[in-house]
Amino acid sequence: MNILVVDDEPQYRLLMRAFLVDHGWDVFLAEDGAQALEKISEAKMDLIISDVYMPVMDGIKLHRSVREIPGYEAVPFLFMSAYDDQHTLDAVKNPKIEGFLKKGKSVGLLKEWIDFLTTPEHTRSKFPPGGHSPGL
Repeated sequence: MNILVVDDEPQYRLLMRAFLVDHGWDVFLAEDGAQALEKISEAKMDLIISDVYMPVMDGIKLHRSVREIPGYEAVPFLFMSAYDDQHTLDAVKNPKIEGFLKKGKSVGLLKEWIDFLTTPEHTRSKFPPGGHSPGL
């Protein structure tokens, strides 16, 4: 499975890559939404994990752009952010956004989100990890 990690913090990208590679996934890294779109044009991604706030193109604009690419209308998208203030939650509170996880939560919860989002909808639990609606 190909996973694209989009984050403007180099150390965070490296930590994410190490965790995901250890679980056997192929990982692609981008520092902003514009670079992420380039990576998507180079390889088919099965999951996108993106920061919300980044320079050049933020995660919300990236999500909208990805959804316009043929074949990416339903690719799972998980937002991660160091912020979980009301402004951030409002930005990702959208039925078309599959999930949100605050940075710093356990890697076990991240793995649960990845498993949840990559399980076919008709066989996955009605409740995402953490027991909240996906957009929260």
